[in-house]
Amino acid sequence: MSEKNLSTIARESLNELKNQGAEHAVVQASYTTFDELQYENDSFTLLRSADETSLSLTALKDGKKGAFSQNQLGAEELKASVAKTIDMANSGKADDAYAIADGPQKMKFHYGPESADRNAMRDLITKFVADTKEKFPEIGLRSVTVTYQQGKTQFLNSNGVEADIQKGYYTFSTLFNAQVGEKSSSMNYDGLCFVDFDLDLLSDEKFGKTFKDTISHLSAEKYGKSHTGKAIFMPSCWATFLQFALAHLGTGQLVAKTSRLQDKIGEKIGSELLHLESRPQDPMFANPNFITGDGIETKNQTIFEKGVLKTYLLDLYGKNKLKEKEVSNFASRLFMPKGDTALEKMIDGIDEGILIGRFSGGQPNSNGDFSGIAKNSFLIKNGKIDKALSETMISGNVFDLFEKVYATSSEVYENGTCHLPYVATDGVSVS
Repeated sequence: MSEKNLSTIARESLNELKNQGAEHAVVQASYTTFDELQYENDSFTLLRSADETSLSLTALKDGKKGAFSQNQLGAEELKASVAKTIDMANSGKADDAYAIADGPQKMKFHYGPESADRNAMRDLITKFVADTKEKFPEIGLRSVTVTYQQGKTQFLNSNGVEADIQKGYYTFSTLFNAQVGEKSSSMNYDGLCFVDFDLDLLSDEKFGKTFKDTISHLSAEKYGKSHTGKAIFMPSCWATFLQFALAHLGTGQLVAKTSRLQDKIGEKIGSELLHLESRPQDPMFANPNFITGDGIETKNQTIFEKGVLKTYLLDLYGKNKLKEKEVSNFASRLFMPKGDTALEKMIDGIDEGILIGRFSGGQPNSNGDFSGIAKNSFLIKNGKIDKALSETMISGNVFDLFEKVYATSSEVYENGTCHLPYVATDGVSVS
């Protein structure tokens, strides 16, 4: 689908919303194409191309809001979708916090490759499989997938905000486990986003260390006792706990007044080492975010600075409802700077603790208390990695962990969507 056709659909939808009585209206029309190549059980098993369309409509009328989305962009479907959107607005509840982004403003963002390089996709998988067999013969690659995705979006609202967005990028993912004789580890998964095929996929920063850790779990043992103390979170696991905390900064919990961080702007809620930024358009990330759902251009912002909370993460409705100064829901492409301590040195300073690779459990409660299973994790004893741990329970409080961060690593993990170090903290209960 051409940009012209997508733009025409968006404008026709906006006009139809206004014709049917919307006082303010927002339209987002999108067209996404995929090229996917998959390798399973020692052979290429899938090559496919697909596309999908979507249309999201919002109408404000008499202080009430209606929103409707569907994936058919024909003329009849368009009129029916507009009618449903208006009906939903008519039956909604009035709230003076509903609004659309101010304009007029025109934005254009074109990023990344404009078409799939299928030969490069094939060569990347072929080399990855061959190199893995040579360097990590214990690793069984159950599936390896490379996908190219290109999205085109036309965003319009009745205040004259327009955004033309085109974004292309690749994803690489693999499902694997380790096996030697009768011994096998549990399944593991990892992936990354990229735009440049010049990748060293078996470096420690990519899949190399993950493969080594998986092989170590061929001899995993239970912890066998209970202990509360220090823990080091691997970067991808730390990302999970950051998201647990960031949920308390969003519109939902703040408006409902269930946030642990309510009215905490400017207060110290973590250690001096807790520094976190959102960099949605930083070129270090292969999959940038250009606008919010409200049609406001994203920008870099600091969320935590030396442990001090600097901002909420509010959309336009949340900003108005809480009477804050600006929209700030740009918590994407998280950046935490590398620290001054090597991971080996961090481990060396722990008499007994745990290195946590992945967390499997539900959302923490409203106070931040969590409980779940630490997977792909290791016991630290006398400053050394003692053994791989199997199905070990951990619990604690997210915000207590933030307060007790005492070291961050000089090594960082970067997968095209985040940039994070290893993080050492205290107060994790292990059993």
